[in-house]
Amino acid sequence: MKNLIIRKETPNDFFDTELMTMRAFWNLHGPGCNEHLLVHKLRSAKEYLPELSRVAELDGKIVGAIFYSVATVKDDDHEHEVLTFGPLAVEPTCVNSGIGAALLKETLPVARAAGYKGIVICGEPEYYPKHGFKTCDNFDIHHPAFGNADAFMALPLSDSFNDVHGLFYEAEVFEQCEDEKEIQDFTEKFPYYKPLKLSCQWLHAEKLGRISSVSKNSYTIRFWEQEIPAKLKGSFYEKEADELPVVGDYVTFLYNRQGESTILSVCVRSSFLQRPDQAKTGVMQYMVANVDYCFIVTSLNEDYSYNRIARYVSIALQGGSTPVVILTKSDLCNNTGRYIREVEQISDKVKVHAISALYGIGLDELEDYLIPGNTICLMGSSGAGKSTLINQLMGEEIMKTSSIRDGDDKGRHTTTIRRLMESSKGVTFIDTPGMREIGMANTQDGIDDTFADIVELECMCKFSNCRHETEPGCAVKTAIERGDLSPERYELYRNLGKENTRNYAKKKEISKWAKAYKRGKKSFDF
Repeated sequence: MKNLIIRKETPNDFFDTELMTMRAFWNLHGPGCNEHLLVHKLRSAKEYLPELSRVAELDGKIVGAIFYSVATVKDDDHEHEVLTFGPLAVEPTCVNSGIGAALLKETLPVARAAGYKGIVICGEPEYYPKHGFKTCDNFDIHHPAFGNADAFMALPLSDSFNDVHGLFYEAEVFEQCEDEKEIQDFTEKFPYYKPLKLSCQWLHAEKLGRISSVSKNSYTIRFWEQEIPAKLKGSFYEKEADELPVVGDYVTFLYNRQGESTILSVCVRSSFLQRPDQAKTGVMQYMVANVDYCFIVTSLNEDYSYNRIARYVSIALQGGSTPVVILTKSDLCNNTGRYIREVEQISDKVKVHAISALYGIGLDELEDYLIPGNTICLMGSSGAGKSTLINQLMGEEIMKTSSIRDGDDKGRHTTTIRRLMESSKGVTFIDTPGMREIGMANTQDGIDDTFADIVELECMCKFSNCRHETEPGCAVKTAIERGDLSPERYELYRNLGKENTRNYAKKKEISKWAKAYKRGKKSFDF
């Protein structure tokens, strides 16, 4: 790699080296990492060998580092001094570019010339054998914790390494970096990155990224600050539609610096928002995943629809996301309080805010959601103000905005695809195309959550099969007569339930047909 410099670390490099190390190991083996703390502590350990250790610099930026220290192999009465290194770290956006190999090429001859017998490490079993390392069972060297494993390897530096046998012990500092509070406090010195506990960890050659956009069979993965093109591994085409990646999914992939990377797997989702397609065929449209808050954006003009907001709320609750209704363009409305009270009646699980993104009114109320690590998806009709709101919350003009049409208050489409973006404060936003129609299918739990008070009333009826029409002892009718439940809200609950049942039945029929088609196609494939 041109312009790559391998050199000794200086005190001026310490912060940058620790940050690069944190990025290199972040979320690979579990939530966050502790290797940056290890580097910080290792420099003060008596076993540390700064004369062997090196950093890699590219265009003035630290992009790699290798840290050597003295270790021992003990066999009865004999104690052998050997080398170990750890971590060997490479900036994640520079992987597969030869930086790790360059660090080894520079330091191994130096270690050999210094008279060390050999090197014992715990490292990537698919990487280090390319540089001459073999598993430690070849040398009768064992780890006191786990004996032997593919990741436990050694490299002889001289013939005297043949006499080295026994149990391997690193410096004590390697065992002094496990305190979670100490790791958390030390990590706060650096830019925020979200610690993730995912089903796809423990990672080796594969990398972890997040789907930022989808266009037919083409995917874009957000990998740190990069947006990289990707395609699906062939086995995905045998999977059901809801198992394919959507915007917001965390995925593992094989990183290809020269072209399309290959998506290997989709990590288990914490939330998953879906709806029937606009053709009302019962086919589901899978929208976004891993969303903490669903901002349901509607403007206080002719776009406002209580019915549509209730549908969005049901879909958010069904998918495992918290619904937050944002009533925009409050500067154009003389009675925002009335609308807030009306929306609050939809469900006790929904939060409501009236804002004007143009004039900054009410934006301070949204600060509670703008916590680093949170993912916020914005949904609503075209022209509701989603793009304007994202620009305000991001603190920069990154989304195009369009005015509404004269005469009908309907918006022009600005966002045409779902798109994920991350703010400098670590908050992730997902913008979605405007949707004036939103159907119900496979959302019964979400409907029940939205209208939990009506569901509770139904359980109080005298008869378990009460249809809430003419039956005596009907708690629903009594609540309507007393004014505790509005007839309009109950009618909306019934209509959404009927639509959900009807569309879900269509979905099941289509799914049944698709599976039969796949089976038939396989049986006649030659």
